[in-house]
Amino acid sequence: MEAKIVDGLFVLKVFVFTLAISIFFSVQAQATKSHSVVDGNEISDVKGGRTKEDFEGLRTYVDDWVDKAMVQHNLPGVAVSIVKDGEVILLKGYGFANVASQTKVDPNTTLFRIGSITKTMTALAVMQLVEQGKLSLDTDINEYLSEFKIPDTFAPITIRALLSHRAGFEEADAGHLFVENPSQIISTEQYLATYMPKRVWPPGVNVSYSNYGFALLGYLVELQSGMDLATYMEQHIFSKLGMENTTLREPVNARAAFTAMKSDLQQQLAAGYFKDRKGNNTAKSFEFIGHAGGAGAVSTTANDMARYMSVLMNDNNLLVQPVTQKAMSHRLYDDRPLATGIAHGMFDGKLRGYKVRYHSGATHTFAANMVMFPEIQLGIFISTNVSGRGGHVVETLPTAILNKYYRNKPISQTKVSRSSSPLQTNIYAQVLKQQVSQPNLEDYTGTFLSTRRSYTQLEKLAALHASVSVTIEEQQRLVMIVAGGKIKLKHLEGDTFQAESQNTPTFYFYRDDTGNIARFSASMWSGDYERVGFLQSPFYFNLVLAIASLLSLLTLLLCIVRVRQGKRLVTFEKLACCSSTMIIVATVGFTLMNVGIVYDEYKFNINFPTIEVKILLSLVLAIVLTTFMKVIKLPLMINMNELHWLFKIHYVMCALSYLSVIHVFWVWNAVGFNYFG
Repeated sequence: MEAKIVDGLFVLKVFVFTLAISIFFSVQAQATKSHSVVDGNEISDVKGGRTKEDFEGLRTYVDDWVDKAMVQHNLPGVAVSIVKDGEVILLKGYGFANVASQTKVDPNTTLFRIGSITKTMTALAVMQLVEQGKLSLDTDINEYLSEFKIPDTFAPITIRALLSHRAGFEEADAGHLFVENPSQIISTEQYLATYMPKRVWPPGVNVSYSNYGFALLGYLVELQSGMDLATYMEQHIFSKLGMENTTLREPVNARAAFTAMKSDLQQQLAAGYFKDRKGNNTAKSFEFIGHAGGAGAVSTTANDMARYMSVLMNDNNLLVQPVTQKAMSHRLYDDRPLATGIAHGMFDGKLRGYKVRYHSGATHTFAANMVMFPEIQLGIFISTNVSGRGGHVVETLPTAILNKYYRNKPISQTKVSRSSSPLQTNIYAQVLKQQVSQPNLEDYTGTFLSTRRSYTQLEKLAALHASVSVTIEEQQRLVMIVAGGKIKLKHLEGDTFQAESQNTPTFYFYRDDTGNIARFSASMWSGDYERVGFLQSPFYFNLVLAIASLLSLLTLLLCIVRVRQGKRLVTFEKLACCSSTMIIVATVGFTLMNVGIVYDEYKFNINFPTIEVKILLSLVLAIVLTTFMKVIKLPLMINMNELHWLFKIHYVMCALSYLSVIHVFWVWNAVGFNYFG
């Protein structure tokens, strides 16, 4: 009897143990299927086009890649998350969130600033209100605004244009997009009214990236929802996705215009670092952008971004209706299908033949990138707590992973939809209509500047080192010169050219109403470039300053020679020496400023225009004054018997040269009084 009881107990124990094991594995299976994220050191099974074995080396590959990048570019910390078919296959942190305290990056809890990736969330908020009928894509936004209005320079601006970066605003946010002191923060309404950029094109014509445009969209969400943008996103986006460590709020004080970030999230913030020209990382305080929150205020973790990417690639999600989600995967303007476009705040294009949707973001101390390939259900997020030199590595990891794990896919040449509305018809469609069998290469040559630039403010000077030149080389082939490098182009058809090297862009040139090439876009570049004349080109700017500087040096030498000969300098010569000195100082100053060699790069960027810039602008005004005085005195100088005729010719040439300097400074908005306020 005792033996039977023992046997019974043994059987019972085996049954209970087996049941416990079954329950354990059942729970584990359900956890795997749920939306929660796996531990940073684990890789889950991959469903869909690839198996777990296909990706089993992914962690090692990414580890090696990030480790090398961190050493090469001296990166403080990095966070990475990768999702495949709705599941997280890699989640990991590298390096330090704070170097001083040796706090390591935790992909689940360490908050990184993601900058302009915020715009994709703002677009979602806008489309939620469109679903509710509170906003309309094609309504004049002035109908929603009451405290200020957008000037009617051109046709009305719509939400369609804002979401597509086609509103026609210039770029003019230097010195006020970010602020260092929370006491300087103003309300979004006040910011938008005070720092409204000029409208330089009609809506829908050019693609020109605009922080102001998305700050305006965020403000429209506030107006139509009745709550501030941070609260709206918490309730209608972040909480629905379980993004507990994501917020638009910032660590402000009680007197600021916005509610402060929760204290526990403040403790999880990574320190931001600014890399100087020597490659050293300097810790910087938090940069505030809450006044333009819809453009780039979000702080988040790699874990939460994994959740976010999974939802964006899912046709049935918790944020918008399926029909809206499907619409958001298409561009609001379908007139340039071959070039990179914008689909509801997300860049849309092709990479190695695969459809790609992406957005990067940066502050002065953080950089991040989110890239999704919907056809293969692959999403990659990477962030680092340093920007500028070194921060660019966030752009290269997604491409490296695609290159390693996926082969090229043949590119299908999509044609313009015949159903395009009149609102979507403009110059981009012309590239598909041109019949240019034997193009005249001279038509495509010239200087092109990005449409993302200032046209009326001093920031226009930033375009001096960002131009693209198209020339013809000896083999009668177009060559595009970008950032000092050469891209050789081969003609495909019409006004379409392709770079010769593998996996490089295809360039689409567009003609104006007169048939002349006016601009170009590319299959892998997010912006447009418009053609400018010789007098508006960076080459002419540099040429004028170089000639003026040489003549100024010669003037100083001639004056020194005359003084050593015992001759007394007349008033005109003294004036010439003064002007020459100022020309040389101004040339050196603007050259150093344009290439970024300044006393404090960080202060220069965030507080533009700085005191040294204002001194240079004052110097330009002095040059204007002395030059006009020289021009007035030219007849007197020419009649001076004691001056040799060679001297007279030289001084006439100097006067003409200085007038040219004033002209180029005027063209590049470096003459004026509106920068001293």
